[in-house]
Amino acid sequence: MAELPAPRSAADDTLTVACREFVELVTEHLEGTLPADVERAIAAHLELCDPCVIYLEQMRSTAAALRTLPAPTLPPPARERLLGVFSALHGRPEDRPAD
Repeated sequence: MAELPAPRSAADDTLTVACREFVELVTEHLEGTLPADVERAIAAHLELCDPCVIYLEQMRSTAAALRTLPAPTLPPPARERLLGVFSALHGRPEDRPAD
């Protein structure tokens, strides 16, 4: 996972999030993977920033639209060739040591 930008701490020790930071954190926000203090800072930012609310809704709409697309599949010959290359580089699953 990429390193998240660090929201700034205000004088009263609460976190604040700027628009640029929100844009960088939006995916993790939508996935619910941010720490609680960062989520609170984002919620506070969204209460005051209509452009970021619009951006968030655009991201939600885009993700929803993408979920309606069929999952691409590889033709069997291409899949076999890719698996062969992977096995040549990393060994076959039965040849690798167990974790």
